[in-house]
Amino acid sequence: MSTDTGTRGRRSPHEIISLATAFWTSKALLSAVELGVFAELVKGPLTCEELCARLDLKGRGVPDFLDVLVSIGLLERSDDGAYRNAEVADSYLDPGKPAQDISGYLEYLNSAFPAWSQMSAVLRSGDRLDFSEALRAAAQGGAETASGAVLAEADAEADTFGEAFAVPDRVTSFVRSMTGFSLGAHQALTSAFDWSQVREVVDIGCSEGAFLGHVLAAHPHLTGTGFDLPQVADRFRTYLEGVGITDRARFAAGDFFADPLPSGDVLVMGHVLHDWNLDIKHMLIRKAYEALRPGGSLLVYEMLIDDERRSNTTGMLTSLNVSLVSAGGLGYTGAQCRAWMTGAGFREVSVTHLDGPEYMVLGTK
Repeated sequence: MSTDTGTRGRRSPHEIISLATAFWTSKALLSAVELGVFAELVKGPLTCEELCARLDLKGRGVPDFLDVLVSIGLLERSDDGAYRNAEVADSYLDPGKPAQDISGYLEYLNSAFPAWSQMSAVLRSGDRLDFSEALRAAAQGGAETASGAVLAEADAEADTFGEAFAVPDRVTSFVRSMTGFSLGAHQALTSAFDWSQVREVVDIGCSEGAFLGHVLAAHPHLTGTGFDLPQVADRFRTYLEGVGITDRARFAAGDFFADPLPSGDVLVMGHVLHDWNLDIKHMLIRKAYEALRPGGSLLVYEMLIDDERRSNTTGMLTSLNVSLVSAGGLGYTGAQCRAWMTGAGFREVSVTHLDGPEYMVLGTK
């Protein structure tokens, strides 16, 4: 009998190393968006040499860079060496398809990439990263301008997103990033909720109106209102014109801290509650209850943390990210949201999976 057990029955250290180097893969994708790889290949297949010439790439690592994108399923390479976008990249990384494009969110992530290097400092100090730095870098079109080292005092009353709406270019970058961030939920919500008895839907914190664009296109009987700060109005109109939805959607300017919410049959809060502390979460849910018509529904969609806090890694990472950059925000579980909504008076509160890490919490007035 052999006494050489080798690695039999032993777990590999590469289980840990692969986690530690996961940012390599992430940065390859984010840099590909920044450099315009996918946008250029929308025009047709190109060899490595042709792509280098088009994008002015000179690094000797370009072949490896492109083949990494092949290996993770975002590019395809033919036998003659020509690269083309894989189907998933063609669907979601084409700026020419605004209703489907998530490039804006990836551009934001790329600009914010250095910020996570400051996580240890934030966890030690309780301060937060200066959210404006990532927005400024995204608006300027390059991750190299981002400063992840800037910390801001953690003030629960501070306006987390004030910088996002301070300059028009930053407004555009921010709302484009939110459109990409929410695309999976928007697509799922066209069918995951029964819209047949609904006449008017109100999207609270509508950004550039992507949710209404998807849902109104799928359900021609619906009308919609987007509620957000007045700085978003121009982007709202531009986006809905681009996707061909103009006659059934309107924009209502307001501040949900100071103003009542618009009334409707369904009020939607998508990726909103996680940005704020517990008191503000409760306040927004109460305001939604007051604004709804009798029998109406509050629909919250979010990358929820699983109730046992053991498995939904994306939900926990999203919450961690929010804690790094917001004044008081934090993610939450489905059970927590159900309790908050029940406490505000909602009945029949349920939690339903939508897409990937996205869930819908639904309650009836």
